[in-house]
Amino acid sequence: MITVVERHSREASERILDAVLRRGAPLVIVPSPPGAGKTTLVETVVAAAVHFGLRVIVIAPRAEQTYDFMRRLAGGYAGIRIEALLATERELPVDLPAAGVRQCRRVRDLASNGPGVVVCTVDKLATAVPDVPAGFFDVLICDEAWQVTAKDLLLCSGVAPQALLVGDPGQLPPLVRSDTGRLESRAHRVHWPAPKELLRRHPTATVIPLPATRRLPQDSVDLVQPAFYPDLHFVSAATAGSRELRFGASGLGTPIDRVLDKLEAGDTIVGALLPQRRHPGGEVDEELAELAAKIAHRALERRPTWVNERAMSAEDIGCVDPHRDSGTATRRALSNRGISDEMMVSTPEIWQGLQRPLMIARHPILPGRRLTGFDLEPGRWCVMLSRHQIGCVIVGRDGVGDALERHQHDCAARPAEAEDAEWNGWRAHDRLWATLEAQDRLVRL
Repeated sequence: MITVVERHSREASERILDAVLRRGAPLVIVPSPPGAGKTTLVETVVAAAVHFGLRVIVIAPRAEQTYDFMRRLAGGYAGIRIEALLATERELPVDLPAAGVRQCRRVRDLASNGPGVVVCTVDKLATAVPDVPAGFFDVLICDEAWQVTAKDLLLCSGVAPQALLVGDPGQLPPLVRSDTGRLESRAHRVHWPAPKELLRRHPTATVIPLPATRRLPQDSVDLVQPAFYPDLHFVSAATAGSRELRFGASGLGTPIDRVLDKLEAGDTIVGALLPQRRHPGGEVDEELAELAAKIAHRALERRPTWVNERAMSAEDIGCVDPHRDSGTATRRALSNRGISDEMMVSTPEIWQGLQRPLMIARHPILPGRRLTGFDLEPGRWCVMLSRHQIGCVIVGRDGVGDALERHQHDCAARPAEAEDAEWNGWRAHDRLWATLEAQDRLVRL
């Protein structure tokens, strides 16, 4: 039986296919919540376009993203001609040529006729644009489009008469290695995420949002969506009872066991807070690293099971930390407890697009020091809180709410008409933390 959520998701996919393949809309933008099946949608559009005799080019920000897409496409749609356009210094992973993916270095090496798909990074296509003959491609698809700047996408836009941009508007913005303050009030905000700038310039463009996340449980959606996606309403596609956590061993009443018991009871985002103390500076808090490791170790000791799925191991738990140095401290603490390489510990930038049943997230705010734009960046905190399929434990220090309340925001530090990401982040942090407090989801150790 098809649920209402599944029916709405199918209807959204059908509208996207109709806009691209039947109506020939020049620009279709698809904002998506985390874990909504963006890549599956792109695969479906590519397969349908190739079936109708079109030539498609798919681009993504990072090479690893293109490799993953080609693996999925080759595995799910046998018979589609797939060509990878690579930089000179890159080689395809060995499994892709074995799956039938053809490797090319230059545009003139690509097959010159017939339907098929070419896959490459945004940077590679930008350098190859002068060599692309007019009419060579019918459709340009950009996966993870909110990670691409308007400047980079516009360099590629002339290769096809149609463009489909798919991505998550709540993720981290594109990395720009220069001061963008002077660009904020310009007519063309070339450093903005491409879909956002295109919609600002062309507000009548076709926008078809995806309505559901397949990753997050509804309890998490109720926390994450109002804080980070105020303009994108979505629900969870997870069916009732499909995201339950059970432990084979009961807790002993310790604070860490109380945190895990809340996850088992159905609170999918909870916090474990150490007492507030004056921070000595730097990004590493060894006590927080120890706490994250203790929570992971205790969860494994209690023999976790994803109900109706499988018994869980260290590979089913991930740790996300806003800083590399403090992530290293967490790895060291895990190793001291016999948990090492099997548990992924990394930054939000690496975790984008990935997921685990259980996540441990170190709060980016350390009370006792002045809050920065990095601490309050909404995309970073959004990524950290949207990687889990069952539950997420926030580790931090008490006083986050007080730190947010004391924060003095300088609205004059930005040019007129500039978007204030720091203020948006403060509001997201404040709303989420107040909800966690009100719902008794925070355990003070």
